[in-house]
Amino acid sequence: MMLEVTLAVAAIVIATLALLTPKLKSKKKVDADDLILAITEDYSRRINKLEGRIVDLQVRLDVLESQVEKEQRQRSRAPAIQKGLGSVVMSQESKGDVTKTGEALGDFELSILRCIGEGAKTPSEVRSVVGRSREHVARALKELYERGFLDRSGGRPFIYSLSDKGRAALKSVDLSV
Repeated sequence: MMLEVTLAVAAIVIATLALLTPKLKSKKKVDADDLILAITEDYSRRINKLEGRIVDLQVRLDVLESQVEKEQRQRSRAPAIQKGLGSVVMSQESKGDVTKTGEALGDFELSILRCIGEGAKTPSEVRSVVGRSREHVARALKELYERGFLDRSGGRPFIYSLSDKGRAALKSVDLSV
C-alpha cells in the first residue's frame, strides 16, 4: 500500500516538473507525455504483480487451513463412540464431526451441507454464505460430491444439492446435538 502511494506521488511530481519546465517545446511535451505513460505502465505492472502475490498467498492460506482442519479431525476421532447400528460414529471431543466408516465431516463441511440443505446452490452462493475463498469452497464441494454427500447438476457452474447420504449426515448431527 505504501509502495503504491509512493509511486503515485512520484508520478505526479515528475509529471508536474516536466510540464512546468520554462523552455517547454512541442518535442519536450511529447517526451513528458511518454514519461508519464511509462510511469503509469510501470505502476500498473507492479500492482498486477502484487495482486498475483496476494492471490498466491490466499491459496497457500486455504491449503494450510485445510491441513489444520484435517489434522483436527484425525485427533478428534480417537475417543469415538458407536451410535445406532454402527453406521454413524460420533466423536466425544467434537460434536461437529460425523464419521461413516472413516469419513469425517468437519465444521466447514457441515456448514456447506447446512447451506445447501436450505436449497440447491451454486458454488458462488455457497461461498457468500460460508465466507471462504473460491478455491477453498470449490475444493470442499468437489470432495463432498465425490464422497456422495452432494449431488450436482447442470454445467459450469454446477448446481449442488444434498444427496440422501448428505441428508442422513445432517440429520444424525442435528439429533446428536
